[in-house]
Amino acid sequence: MNPYRNAFYPRQSEWHGNQDPRKLLSAHQIRSRYYKWYTKNWLPKDKSTPILDIGCGSGQFTYFLNKEGYKSTTGIDIDAQQIELAQSLGLNCHCAEVEEYLRDQIQSYGVISMLDILEHFTWKELYPIMELVREKLTIGGKVIVSVPNAASPLGLSTRYSDITHETSFSPASLSELFFCHGMEVRSLRDPWPAPISVRHKIFRSIAMTTRKLEGLRLRLLGLSVPQYWSPVIWAVAEKKP
Repeated sequence: MNPYRNAFYPRQSEWHGNQDPRKLLSAHQIRSRYYKWYTKNWLPKDKSTPILDIGCGSGQFTYFLNKEGYKSTTGIDIDAQQIELAQSLGLNCHCAEVEEYLRDQIQSYGVISMLDILEHFTWKELYPIMELVREKLTIGGKVIVSVPNAASPLGLSTRYSDITHETSFSPASLSELFFCHGMEVRSLRDPWPAPISVRHKIFRSIAMTTRKLEGLRLRLLGLSVPQYWSPVIWAVAEKKP
């Protein structure tokens, strides 16, 4: 196991400056606007659907789900300090190791989110985790993930932006991962820039136009053009019958 996990994970709140619950709440509120775009049309209509957020950190995605009206949300993370902060905001988050938690759970989930998590495991570690994730999903249940995009122009810098990253994913390799565990990627999203305001919509329009021009330049050079340009890609996969 990467020894820097034990050195870094218990101190993430310190590293990110998320030790003040009031500032944390403000950050969660801002981030929720982005999550609404990132997960557009992916969340279940039934607000009572059980949802598990693996690697919940200080509860930012769990907070968003609660704000959207979901009534059965649970977050888990191995960082006790971040869990304490999440609980101070009234979030149903617990300090737990993912494999142990999933093995002990009788509960099945309609959605399991794993945001910025998959890349922190080696392939050998990830396989049993994903098997358990599939086992705990209801038929037709969904997994929502965000991962470093290896196909992005910023793919290499994103891969090495965290001392505990073990890998990154292309859209193809992410689809292969889910295929190996009896799930199918239903949609991928290029999340940035997120059109969450008029200003952001204008920025996204400019960015999309610029990417088309850059794509033309790459084709003229005989190079492939990324389908998803953002340094991180979001995806939703569904459990097959």
